[in-house]
This record gives sequence, structure tokens and C-alpha cells, in this order.
Amino acid sequence: MPRNGAMVMSAQIATANRLLDGAVVFLGYDGQWTRAIDEARVAERDDDIAELQAEATASEECVGTYLIDVDVRSAEVSGRFIRPTKYRERIRAFGPTTHPSFATKLVPEHFEMRADVSTAFAAGI
Repeated sequence: MPRNGAMVMSAQIATANRLLDGAVVFLGYDGQWTRAIDEARVAERDDDIAELQAEATASEECVGTYLIDVDVRSAEVSGRFIRPTKYRERIRAFGPTTHPSFATKLVPEHFEMRADVSTAFAAGI
């Protein structure tokens, strides 16, 4: 996608659904599938992307493998974190679009709630 006249290539990771339990998983650097998006293997160059795609589709423990565009950022305290660029993929990675107390997975550190919201939910309001 051109930006300011230059081709900008985004980083990509592989995602799928695990056959065993249907969980959303991401292909890690060790070749294993993980539920933690921040542990996903990131590819940016054409040859790395092609290799990632081939490895993901060759897996027999997952179905529906495909690549997604992500932003990779570094936090001084917690290290790197990965955020899908498309909203649909954020929901797949981080859970439903409800209050974090009701999410099916742990909410990553870089999603911080306002204190007043968490207090209200903790009180059962």
C-alpha cells in the first residue's frame, strides 16, 4: 500500500484455529502454536513472509491458517507487544469487545482500564 509515494510493507504473523480445542493461535519462533500473540513470529520481508506462510499451512494441528498484518511496538518495561491492524483480528487475539473482566483470555498489559471502571465492576455495579 503506497504511503507518501513509497511502498510500505507491514509486519505479518500467522494465525489459525487449533483443532484440539478451536482456540485462536499464533505461530511462534520455535515453530509451535501459541495462544499469546506477543510470542508470535513476525515476518517483514517477502522471503520471510513466504516461509512463514508455508510453515503455517503445513501444520496438521491447526485449520484456517492465514497471515495478518500487525504493528509491533516496544514498551520499555514489558518488552515487545503485537497489535493486529484490523479490528476483527484484535477481537480474535484479545477476546470479546466487552469489559476486560468478562474476557475469555487474559488481557495484555498494554490494555489498561481506568481505575473507576474496574472499581465499578469489582463492586458488582
